[in-house]
Amino acid sequence: MGKFEDLTGKKFNRLTVLGLGKRNSSGQIQWKCKCDCGNIVFATTSYLKTGHTKSCGCLNRENASKRLKEKKFIEARNNYRKNNFLVDNTSLVLISSKKLRKNNTTGVTGVYYNGKIQRYIARIYVQGKNINLGQFKTLEEAKKARELAEDKYFKSIIDKYKLD
Repeated sequence: MGKFEDLTGKKFNRLTVLGLGKRNSSGQIQWKCKCDCGNIVFATTSYLKTGHTKSCGCLNRENASKRLKEKKFIEARNNYRKNNFLVDNTSLVLISSKKLRKNNTTGVTGVYYNGKIQRYIARIYVQGKNINLGQFKTLEEAKKARELAEDKYFKSIIDKYKLD
């Protein structure tokens, strides 16, 4: 076990150590730190010294915001949209696909079960908007609502572009 080193007052990237905090679930010492932006966070000695923790999270948000504005990202996003047949803000690939998402638990696209209210919720995503189709007691009712909505919103697009 290493010798204890008091980090109080030291600065690590955007974090200034204010003092000792509580031990984490692994028994490691955590330091109470103040970020340059004013937020208070707790970090272990090793995370501070290795640079794993550099800020309260504000640095990641700033970097992500910068990346979203970079020409390279904008070109990649536009290329993705073009290659995924985005028409009127609707993905032709997605609306014509019969494949379920991995996290789908009901077996019906656009339908999930809300345990709090004990109802099935049906939704459809069209032209960049989530449309709530309602809450239903049975999966069959929710499935029927989803099928009717697909006919209403997707059929004309699928027919226009002859998708199967």
